[in-house]
Amino acid sequence: MARKAYSDEKREQVKEALMATVIQCIADRGLIHSSIDVLCRKVGISKTFFYSFFASKEELVLHALRYQQPKLLEYARSLMGDPGLSWRSGVETFLRNCCYGAKSGVAVLSIEEEQQVRRCLSEENFQAFRQDQVIFYRTLLSIFGLPVDGIEPRLFGNLALSMMMVRKAIPDTMPFLFPEVAEDMVDFQVRALVDEMERVKEGAGQVKADG
Repeated sequence: MARKAYSDEKREQVKEALMATVIQCIADRGLIHSSIDVLCRKVGISKTFFYSFFASKEELVLHALRYQQPKLLEYARSLMGDPGLSWRSGVETFLRNCCYGAKSGVAVLSIEEEQQVRRCLSEENFQAFRQDQVIFYRTLLSIFGLPVDGIEPRLFGNLALSMMMVRKAIPDTMPFLFPEVAEDMVDFQVRALVDEMERVKEGAGQVKADG
């Protein structure tokens, strides 16, 4: 397909379609099954046209993870604004749905996939993405009503991502874990993390009230 046949608006639509498609592929089957050929076929473009947007599949993944961030933040806002949910229920719902990415369409990279993407990134791009992640987690904590200095966003990111990645790794990558209690594990970890978040939130509220 000749690139000149596409307007700027159409190109932007194709770019968004590629990012949305790779997110869904990662959530459904994993990055290993998401070849450029598969992605191009799903979006309906040629490989030549693909490379006019991204230098590699890994570069696409990085852009797609950034593309996913505002959608996750909007989802968190919707849960916090739902009158039918308590604060705790809203936060737990968000975390659980992220842990079950295949069901909710949230892309969470496995350990191997993170390593694959990292190997293909320049140090500059890697550090820029890390900074984007810090901003994302800080914003997410703010949406959940936690004070700026309540929980270190990098710590929150590590805790949240680790339980998502471990859940995704059972049983294929981590066969010695017990898949029959994987859901119980997720519930326990989510409750433990939200317990700490609630403690910090209530502590900040008490300080404000006393002041």
